[in-house]
This record gives sequence, C-alpha cells and structure tokens, in this order.
Amino acid sequence: MGDINDQANSIKEKLIGFMKTREMGDPIFNNTMQMIAKLKNAQSEALKLSNDLSQNRENTVLVQAAQAAAAKLQKIVDECENYLEPKLKTSSSAAAKNDKVIAVPKELTFISIDVQGSEDLKQGEDAAKVSKAFSNYFSMVEKIMRESSVKKYSWAGDGFIAYFDAAENAIVAAISLICSMTVFNLTQNPLAKNFRIRIGISTGEDYFDEKSEIGKMTSKVIDLAGYLQKKAEIKTGVKTLARALVSTNTILKIHKHFNFQRTLKLDKQLVEADDSKKVQAMSAFEIVV
Repeated sequence: MGDINDQANSIKEKLIGFMKTREMGDPIFNNTMQMIAKLKNAQSEALKLSNDLSQNRENTVLVQAAQAAAAKLQKIVDECENYLEPKLKTSSSAAAKNDKVIAVPKELTFISIDVQGSEDLKQGEDAAKVSKAFSNYFSMVEKIMRESSVKKYSWAGDGFIAYFDAAENAIVAAISLICSMTVFNLTQNPLAKNFRIRIGISTGEDYFDEKSEIGKMTSKVIDLAGYLQKKAEIKTGVKTLARALVSTNTILKIHKHFNFQRTLKLDKQLVEADDSKKVQAMSAFEIVV
C-alpha cells in the first residue's frame, strides 16, 4: 500500500499545482478539481481498508476488499497521470507567455456589513443631510477597516464586503465598529433616526483570485458572511445600534490566542435553516460588547 499511496500523493500534488495555473471556473479547472476529488476518495478508502486489514489479517472478506480498493486506486492514479501528462506539456510551453497565477488556495476571513432599514432612515429627510450622513458613515467604516489591516474592501450601495488575512483582525474591526456606532450617531449623523448595522463574519479556505475585484469574487466563505449578516437582524430597541454574528470556524481560529479567550464575550446562537438558499441550520456566535 505504501508505494501506491506515495504515487497517489505525488500525482495529487501535480494536479493541484496544475489547477492553480488555470482560471477558476473554466472547464479544465473544473475537470482537474473533479480528478483530485476522485483521487482523494479512492485514496481514503484504500488507506482505511489497509489499516483495518493490519488489525485483522485473517479476515478473507477484508483482504479481498483491501485488494480491490488498492487496484481501484492504482487505476485512478494511472488515469490521473494520463490526464495530466499532455496538459503539463502544453502549460509549460505557455508559461513563458503567461506567468500570472489565477487561483490561489488561501484561508481568508470575510466581513459583510449592511445598514439595517436604510430606506426608512432616508425617508422624509433632506437629500443633502442624507448624503452627508452616509458619507460620514462610509468614511468611518473605511477608517476602522484600514486600522485593522484590511486587505481589500468594496461597497455596493450601503452594503460593505471586505477580507482579512487574519481572523483576529476581522474580529477587532467588528468590535471597533460596534463600539464606534454610539459616538457616530451622536456626532456625525444629522438624520432623525440612528444608523443601525448588521455584521456577519466567516473564515475558510478557497481558491481566491486576489487580483479580482472583491465584488466579483465567489465563494461559500463569502456567501456565509453575507448570510450571517442578514441573520444578524436587530430586533430589540432603537438604542441597539449593531449586531454581529460570527461563524464557528472564525471563533476556533481566534481562540488560539489567549488574549481573545480572556477578553471576548460571546453568545452562542442557532441560525435557522434557509431552504431557498440551501443553507442548513448552524451554530454561530454573537459578539457581546
């Protein structure tokens, strides 16, 4: 099993390396990703049966199953090599003409922010006051994000999306924003009603083209941040100015740091399923400030 497992690991690394040279979403990228998944599944099955067999070598049914799994893995390794060989020749000749890497597998933390009831906020207000209030709000958000080492951000109306290399930076940005909302509404909001914001944060690894505009990036990690933001609806009194929901994965990342463990107060929440978006029920954590 050792030799075939080494072969599988080697060809898997080559497939991943080749996939990074392709643009995310093109047919070759998708086909290569499917080959990697197929190889991983066969390798996991073969390794499991091999481990089971090492503890029960007298079981003839297990022997046959392990042999069949190893043969299946060998067949898929050969299939991957046959798939990859002509493509590597083509891509190596094209590399001199195109040295950009499109898809980058990387862990990022996304933060999604929106103004709750923004249309109601503008209702009956002078246009100049509305413009001034939102300009002040945009400036405040961007300043806090830059101070928290944001990597890239984008606006869509009064909706905001950004990503960070480190989960703890996104959490600090969210806390800073929550704590700033009272002073902002007292000193920089000329409208009759308070700005109230929803925040969603999620962390995960995916293939991100960091040269793309953030608004054009697609990922389940981004989708989850947006989903949590929508679920962070403020249902309490008008003096509650912000609510933030954070994914479990983000919390696991930041709790590696003792200062977050000793300081951050969290309230575990159950976020209900949404069949229309194919989202299952999940646990999330609300930041309590």
